[in-house]
Amino acid sequence: MSQMSVATTVAKRSTEGTRRTSLRVVTPEEQAGSAWFPALCVALLLAGLGAVLGLNTAMAQDSFAVTAQEAESARLADTEDSLTHSINSRSAPQNLAGEAEDLGMVPAGSAAFIDLDKGSVLGVATAAKKPDGFTVDAASTTNTSEAEKKASEKSSGSTSEKKSDKTEKQPEKKRSGE
Repeated sequence: MSQMSVATTVAKRSTEGTRRTSLRVVTPEEQAGSAWFPALCVALLLAGLGAVLGLNTAMAQDSFAVTAQEAESARLADTEDSLTHSINSRSAPQNLAGEAEDLGMVPAGSAAFIDLDKGSVLGVATAAKKPDGFTVDAASTTNTSEAEKKASEKSSGSTSEKKSDKTEKQPEKKRSGE
């Protein structure tokens, strides 16, 4: 094909396929569009702001709850530490020895151990002996506290009077126990 035939074909196509539409005047009512579109945009904006406000309020309430729970946790941790300290101080060897002595217990002279696997006793145990001197049995004490006993002993007089009073109580206990 020659150049002339291509040019005429293009020119023919362009004139045949184009239809001109007529121009018309657009009125302001047609240009503005619907009144519902701005209302819908404002409604969506207000709904979004309301949702954000609700989420912030919920987060603030949760924050207050977390703060209260952290304070409660700290208080409970302090209580636990206090109780642990109290248990440790009461279970200290010197305190246990003093309380055992107050109850009339005496230290053992020797100890024996039982081997459960072999079914044998290791060592020789001897009976503990009460030391010579004055002791008070725990069964003969009344419900008064130790501080009240010590205060009444200090105000009652000399130590020889105390010993004689307490030694008189021991035979009464033995008679009541028989």
